[in-house]
Amino acid sequence: MSSSAQQKAPLNPSSSCNQKNALEILEEQIAATKTFDDQVQRITVSLQAADLLWPLQQHMARALLLDTFELANRDFKEKGDKPVREGIGLSTDLPDQRYIVIRAIAKRDPSWARKLTNQLLEDQQSETQENNSKTVQQEPRTAERLLNVANELLASNQAAALSFARSSLRYPATFYLSIFLYNLAELNRTAAEQLYLEALTAYANAPMDRLLYLSSYPFGNNREAGEMPDYAIYSVPNGFVPNPNLQRSFVQMLLRRVQQRLAHPVETSPHNAVSDTGQMWLALSRLEKQIQDTLPDLAAQVEQAKGSLFGLLSPSSQRLLGQTISEQMEPVRSFNDQVELAEKNPNVDRRDQQLVFAVIGASGNEDLDLVLRVVDKISDSALRPQLLNWLYFSRTQNAIREKQLLQARKLAAKVDELDQRAYLYFQIAEESLKQDMDQAEAREMLEEVVDSTAKAPATMVTARTQLGVAYLYTRIDLNRAIAVLGDAVRIINRIEQPDFSRQFVIRQINGKTFGSYATFQTPGFNPENAFGELAKADFDGTLYQASNLTNKPLRARTTLALIEPCLKPPQRVKSTKKPNN
Repeated sequence: MSSSAQQKAPLNPSSSCNQKNALEILEEQIAATKTFDDQVQRITVSLQAADLLWPLQQHMARALLLDTFELANRDFKEKGDKPVREGIGLSTDLPDQRYIVIRAIAKRDPSWARKLTNQLLEDQQSETQENNSKTVQQEPRTAERLLNVANELLASNQAAALSFARSSLRYPATFYLSIFLYNLAELNRTAAEQLYLEALTAYANAPMDRLLYLSSYPFGNNREAGEMPDYAIYSVPNGFVPNPNLQRSFVQMLLRRVQQRLAHPVETSPHNAVSDTGQMWLALSRLEKQIQDTLPDLAAQVEQAKGSLFGLLSPSSQRLLGQTISEQMEPVRSFNDQVELAEKNPNVDRRDQQLVFAVIGASGNEDLDLVLRVVDKISDSALRPQLLNWLYFSRTQNAIREKQLLQARKLAAKVDELDQRAYLYFQIAEESLKQDMDQAEAREMLEEVVDSTAKAPATMVTARTQLGVAYLYTRIDLNRAIAVLGDAVRIINRIEQPDFSRQFVIRQINGKTFGSYATFQTPGFNPENAFGELAKADFDGTLYQASNLTNKPLRARTTLALIEPCLKPPQRVKSTKKPNN
């Protein structure tokens, strides 16, 4: 970028950004939470306020946290934690606000958080015994919440994190355990391996759909060897070297369970899932190659155990599990092979489905003209535009990542959804400003994005885009930045329930007989970080714009983000006296 574009807008510090005024604003926002209709929003803002208050007035912060915990208790009693269905095949778990508060407290006072957690668990156990109300998912959810707290603490207080993680071992294993183990391994490999061995002991006699959550970590795999109730693809730390001793402990445990099953050959399938016998066979089959490589002395036992287990399976289970393994062993078909296979399908709807999946799964390096010709082969005229929009959005983001900005502009112009097109234009502008560009060019490009957002509907994507433009404008024109920020506020105010927590958009591609969900990543600004950045240049102007947000919880969160730097005590300037002559 040229020197004219690189010059930041002049800072405009305000005397109102000081600790005294910031504390007054903080108290106002805490009082305002009592007017919120949504208890969860009140909890969120109260936690943000308590975190800011803690270094300055710890006793008041503690009182606020205690009130917030009681509010979370009431919220749980009213709503529970049953998943909310958002669409076909999509459901969202409602976070237990009690544990959200505990996580916030744990960062400041782990022992207090531990006491609150123990009381929760005792109350839960008593209620379950009195009402006989335990559900299938209740205990796994408890384990997940404890491990979430543990993960939150891991960077700041490893001992407290391990304490919460060990508490989770009293409940059924979930994939959150492997997530924690891998995260812990990055910081303390010895502690991670010790916790793994404790978990292996704790779950030694657990059903296979729980025990096999321990099958990934010792081998450094990114998912389990069984068919699990829920699963995640793990982020294995770079340079992670599996420990053969842990592998041996796990395999020997699994072989012991196999011998127990062979002595009492009963094939039961919990909740219509794969039976324990089937899970054992799958796990040994999927791990067999790694066992042969690192534990060759156990390879013969594994092969024999597989054969014995397979004989216990019903013919239908043998076919199903055999097909599962065979499909995993098949080489991945190329894009052209998938298209060729689809074209041979006489069922038109099924053919369309195969073509859609081929396009969605195609590499970004696949020739675009070739992919477009495949889209033209789809017979459903209502399906083609949906797929094209997905394709152009995805290819535009690829072009931006590869710094092919002219190509990115051409592709973005073909995205029909105006808000998503505007977002892509913003990403292109943001990347362009990192390159050599004078003020006139930068202003022209940013105004083009502003024009695009003006034509787009008021959505979260449009709002993020406008906030981002306001931030970029601080580099060249502070007054224009504040004006664009005002436009962003007006967009946000037109959205019924603005929610900036999701940094992605889910698009459903619907055929006549199938539906597929495609996710677009739309990372970017939210009011808290955008207003916070602009406040560095003009605190008063930004604070005024924040006051215009009509959504009360969002206004409070944004205001708290603005005043955070002001709460820090002013740095004392050391006087430099000249020595007396």
